[in-house]
Amino acid sequence: MNIGEKIKELRVAKLMTQSELAGDHITRNMLSCIENGTAHPSLSTILYIAGRLNVPAGFLLAEEGDEIVYRKMSSLANIKRAYEAGDFWGCRSLCVSGCPDPDDEICMLLADCDAGIAAEEFWKGRLRSACRFFDEALEYAEKTIYPTERIEAQARIFFRYMQRISTTLYSDVLDEEKEICFKVENAFSKYLDALEALDEGRDSDAMAFLEIAEEESFFANHIRIRFWMENRKFADAKELLLSMLRSEEPLNEISLYTVLCELEICCRETDDFKGAYNYANDKVQLLEQMLKDV
Repeated sequence: MNIGEKIKELRVAKLMTQSELAGDHITRNMLSCIENGTAHPSLSTILYIAGRLNVPAGFLLAEEGDEIVYRKMSSLANIKRAYEAGDFWGCRSLCVSGCPDPDDEICMLLADCDAGIAAEEFWKGRLRSACRFFDEALEYAEKTIYPTERIEAQARIFFRYMQRISTTLYSDVLDEEKEICFKVENAFSKYLDALEALDEGRDSDAMAFLEIAEEESFFANHIRIRFWMENRKFADAKELLLSMLRSEEPLNEISLYTVLCELEICCRETDDFKGAYNYANDKVQLLEQMLKDV
């Protein structure tokens, strides 16, 4: 890309007209000739145009290899600011636009941002979007020399849970056979371990989770409800589920779906067939919404 093409690309990206960029220093016709490659700007003109475009003059003069470095340097401060603020969407956008040929460092940031976005999409109930972003995170992780086991381990946790919701939610990238040493140690991963322990009849392992979980958290309440349901205390489980549903703090989409699933069972087991029917309908509608390809 020659200097004129760079100037035009930056001008268009900043939504500037030729007249706006030319200002009082050069004519619009001269700028048009520079952009078309029929005229070569002087050093003073390059410095002027670079200032108007808010880029280093060296970027306009750089060879292709150096151009990538300049692009990254000009974007890095904003990228870092967005990342430190936990703005995964903003950081990802800056990385993609400012570094079209990402190096190891940018690939690592993109992998981390995509994993963060995927988790956000999951809790909002946009499950297919969550799958896509986790897969993209894993693809970026493959391109970097930096350690990425944390991202792979995180993706495994979420895909394990999503498989409980629908077998249509899976990864096209994740290698389940690959051994990784990193272990996710957070409330969600321990809650999922407890759920799987209950599925496999390892009640003592699930009970151990209740000893360390936050007493009134959704995760602890759900494991407690599952214990009651196993022991046919459906009325007690139903009462707690209804209190969770009526809580002043609204449930996220994933938690709401879980509550509706359990309420359907508890209503049916307590001969509340109308309630079972209504909650089953609500569950199906919510699941359809969560599985939409948005």
